[in-house]
Amino acid sequence: MSTNHLRVGQIDYLNVLPLFHHLKRVFPPSDGLEYIPGHPSEMNALLARGELDCAPASSFEYLAGAGRYRLLPGLSISAPLGPVKSVLLVSPVALEELPAWLAANGPGVGLTGASASSVALLKVLWSLCWNLPEPRWEPMPPGSGLTKGRPFLEIGNLALKIHVDRPAGWHIVDLAEHWLRWTGLPFVFAVWIVRRGLSPAQEALLGEVHTALLHCKTTCVQAIAEIARWDEFTPWISPAGIEDYLGTIGYDLGPREQASLALFGAHCTALGLIDGMPSLAWAL
Repeated sequence: MSTNHLRVGQIDYLNVLPLFHHLKRVFPPSDGLEYIPGHPSEMNALLARGELDCAPASSFEYLAGAGRYRLLPGLSISAPLGPVKSVLLVSPVALEELPAWLAANGPGVGLTGASASSVALLKVLWSLCWNLPEPRWEPMPPGSGLTKGRPFLEIGNLALKIHVDRPAGWHIVDLAEHWLRWTGLPFVFAVWIVRRGLSPAQEALLGEVHTALLHCKTTCVQAIAEIARWDEFTPWISPAGIEDYLGTIGYDLGPREQASLALFGAHCTALGLIDGMPSLAWAL
């Protein structure tokens, strides 16, 4: 790979589309800049292998491997208003009925492999907020949960489809809403992670991309009405539904988001999911 070439990961979810839609107008793909698509866990794996230079990736990936990474200041994918509508525990019964239901039907709870942050958030809420008995966490392919008849975690566009067209007989728990109720802080699902070891040319290009992203963060709301009418979404969600959903997403990494990230790290440490809450190391 050329040391003048910057590889930027692009999550294939509606929640980050306004940012990338705007960014790619400012920085279209070129010989010096490549966009690599994938879901959050794919971003994590590519960053860990050194096959991406920068990406909006799971906040849990940073917490678990901070020695390999730095962060772009001021940027996240978070839920400042509480409900995020696309990170859901979908259950045959209400939360308070889950202990008896799991005792009668077996302890399995399905986990999508698409997002490390969402999986860790569910485990934190399950044990420390809801005080539910430890289940048997079972990996499941994204989009398969409704066929299993058991509680499961779904994220991204697949979860948003469940939120929009709620299946009869299922209870839906918005994890970001419960985190905000519990902590008073917005949950940070993703941060912009930069691998260590970039060349000077890559660092210079990263600085330009970061400047563009900060601009996009404040102006990308202008793209929401346009995106809301794209044909790929209108078969399953209305333009008004898209605008409502994207209004719940935040892209800041300010003091409240940083405090939330630190608290999340402390809870993950308490459950043995990570070794300890790392410091936040900035790329620029």
